Amino acid sequence: MSVLTLDNVSYKYKNAQKSAVSDISCKFEEGKVYAIVGPSGSGKSTLLSLLAGLDLPSEGQIAFDGNNLAGLNLDRYRRESISMIFQAFHLFPLMTVMENVCFPMELCGVKPKEAKPQAVKLLGGVGITEEQMGRFPSKLSGGERQRVAIARSLASSARIILGDEPTGNLDSANTQNIIDILCSLAHEQGYCVIIVTHDMEVAEAADVALKMRDGELRFAAC
Repeated sequence: MSVLTLDNVSYKYKNAQKSAVSDISCKFEEGKVYAIVGPSGSGKSTLLSLLAGLDLPSEGQIAFDGNNLAGLNLDRYRRESISMIFQAFHLFPLMTVMENVCFPMELCGVKPKEAKPQAVKLLGGVGITEEQMGRFPSKLSGGERQRVAIARSLASSARIILGDEPTGNLDSANTQNIIDILCSLAHEQGYCVIIVTHDMEVAEAADVALKMRDGELRFAAC
């Protein structure tokens, strides 16, 4: 089922001569992993920002469940419908692992006493031990921090996970672990996972690989 639909989407930054994203039409479905690859400056990050509702298209439209993002409450869309995973993890350094995962639930109105057991389940599901849940992020390895970031991304009701180079700071073993987790989330739990990446391991594991060049998006052979 298509959860995000782009119809002739273009985006041009103010005072720019060329569009960063040019006339893109495509659909993203639940239950699949998508990898978007391409050189620096190809428009990948701009496209991810558009999918996240951080910007709106200059032309065309992006629809979430058939509803144009331009007509939605974008703060609510970003809070409830999408989750982001970043290369640099972006965990709150002065919060414990447990507090990091509870935080988005509490933003959505979940009471702390109800958030904690959910956080324990999410963290356990990505291989974080109860002892590690009480640590601060700086006391974890890079792979462990990325698993915490994934658990945090699952703490809201979001059905779409957007990854911005989520394996960029990881070694090959941890990269494979993160790939396995993201594929499992899509294939077994029905998430729509969209990853911007330079990592061909990620692209090869994806259900659909898309290549960006000069703002245009097309299927890629990986």
